[in-house]
Amino acid sequence: MKNYYIFYLLCFLLFSCNKAKQSELLEIPVDIDQNVSIPLSEIAEEITAIKLELTDKSMINPDFTNHVIVSKNNVIVGQMYNILVFSEDGKFIRSIGSRGQGPGEYNYINCLAFDEINNRLFIFSSRKIICYDLNGKFLSEFKLYQNSQSNIMLPMNANYINGELFYSIEHVGKIDEGKCFKSSVIFRLNDDYNVIDSFSVRKTYLDKMYGSILYASDHILIFDSTIYMYFPELTRFSKGDIPQKLTLQDTLFRLDKNQLIPELKLKFKNDGIDGSGIRFIYLFNIYRSSRYVFASYENQNDDRHYSFCYDTKTGKGHNMQDGYTDDFNKIEKRVKIRPLKSDTEMFYYLHTNMKPDDREEPNPTLYVGRLKK
Repeated sequence: MKNYYIFYLLCFLLFSCNKAKQSELLEIPVDIDQNVSIPLSEIAEEITAIKLELTDKSMINPDFTNHVIVSKNNVIVGQMYNILVFSEDGKFIRSIGSRGQGPGEYNYINCLAFDEINNRLFIFSSRKIICYDLNGKFLSEFKLYQNSQSNIMLPMNANYINGELFYSIEHVGKIDEGKCFKSSVIFRLNDDYNVIDSFSVRKTYLDKMYGSILYASDHILIFDSTIYMYFPELTRFSKGDIPQKLTLQDTLFRLDKNQLIPELKLKFKNDGIDGSGIRFIYLFNIYRSSRYVFASYENQNDDRHYSFCYDTKTGKGHNMQDGYTDDFNKIEKRVKIRPLKSDTEMFYYLHTNMKPDDREEPNPTLYVGRLKK
């Protein structure tokens, strides 16, 4: 009988240990009082500069550039109202599509996704997906899913991964008694635009709709054949007007067998809540490579933008006001890096290099870097 008790005790301990191990979540502290700027040579192996050609049809405004896709043969630059295609060495090739209401036309470009194998570009604009090839040929168009209660439906992020199209939508609308809701949904489509699966991330109910909607980017990414997703709070609030029930979205998820599994979380002081109970941290993004974890956020207490980098190899974090120092190219202004959609071991940023004898501002130079492992 005693042996049976020992056996059951061992089984219980083994189950408890396995359960504890499965529930472990990497928690990374963020020191919001720290302000350093690490040189890119500390995290990057190399950086390649691509000068994007300036013509009458290829002018780029970095302030309106929301999406850059770097493929094997092309660079695709998505601005608010146009899409430009350059060669791998920066020569301008063509624009894609045009503004308007008709088939193949777009009003505002919410997000882009690219299928490199079949040379297809997916343009998300308002309530539809438009598909072109990089020769500028219109291929197809598809209406986005619409929630019957939604007053506003915004495509926020998209990526084409392993033969499937992923995109996220933010639904905003009113329900009974004048209350409002916001919900985030991820859709997974096959090549015929049929929905394979969908993931309802969260639904928030509010007494009224506050603030304005923020456009998202870089939230559906892949590295090492694993899909990672981050879901930020996409509403900007004015000071003193933040609903206290809204908590900081601080967790990065991975997609595993059609389930969203928490991968890691960032730990801010007091969970980003100040002494009066108001949230003052806006997290725009969390993503990871094989070695590093990156984030960008805004601190409303000083109205400044911060970049964060954590080295999983050394266990050291860096909190940087306004970005990184490019010691490869000796750029004086700090730069803000973004991941490539197809591989988070790579990153990019844009910077305009003005010379004293330049009569007009040139197109920005695209810098593409590879991270250390």
